[in-house]
Amino acid sequence: MPDVVVSMKSYPARIRHAWLAIESLFRQNRSGYIVVLVLVQSQFPGGRLPRSITRLVKRGLTILWIQEDGKSFDHLWPAYSAYPKASIISVDDDKFFPPNLVSTLCNHSESAPGTIIGARGWEMITQDGRVKFGAGWVRAGSQSPSLKLFMPPGNGSLYPPGSLPKDTGDHDLRRTICPNADDVWYWAMARIAGVQSMCLGLPAHRPIWKQSKTPALADLDPGPKEFEAVVRHFSLRAALELDCKTDTTLSG
Repeated sequence: MPDVVVSMKSYPARIRHAWLAIESLFRQNRSGYIVVLVLVQSQFPGGRLPRSITRLVKRGLTILWIQEDGKSFDHLWPAYSAYPKASIISVDDDKFFPPNLVSTLCNHSESAPGTIIGARGWEMITQDGRVKFGAGWVRAGSQSPSLKLFMPPGNGSLYPPGSLPKDTGDHDLRRTICPNADDVWYWAMARIAGVQSMCLGLPAHRPIWKQSKTPALADLDPGPKEFEAVVRHFSLRAALELDCKTDTTLSG
């Protein structure tokens, strides 16, 4: 079993050009990892895939077929479940990734075992004593406090084994309170588990323009509504607003 898995989700509207993002992951300056492409079986009848993808399968790409479409949530959870002893690096299918992304994430993970490592993210800030999704948030860096961090998984986030609780896979609960915002859900699960986070503050990844005219897996703007629902359901409000006003835990 691999120690590190890079996991990406794609779908029919984007599969033709997903190879560009995957190719950038094949050209990393670190070895000893595998790249997994998560696909919903019903979306590709007979398992038929474009030649651009089947060529990559011959070079080592692993296809992880799943039955149920979890949309953007599938960047992480299917691989996290399928490879429980591996660190999972989640990425999007519409970006070129720099050749040192995997090595950089893994090196920081080795120096901070058990910590979720994110390439990019936000530092949450209170406004008028409250934390509102995206309101006043600033780009996070290596000195941003762990408890202030909000890191969308698709930019390249490493989740060590055991860093997310089993409740993360509670699909019924997720559909009820957070059906579309995977970044909110994974943030809340890590926070509830008390797992430390670290943001590296890397530059923005170059977008793949051929993917820009296709709808995103999370094509709504669910963040504000679902952030509030998750914070309320798990009673996170008081502790979150205290943490976002005080530097109690430093990352990096």
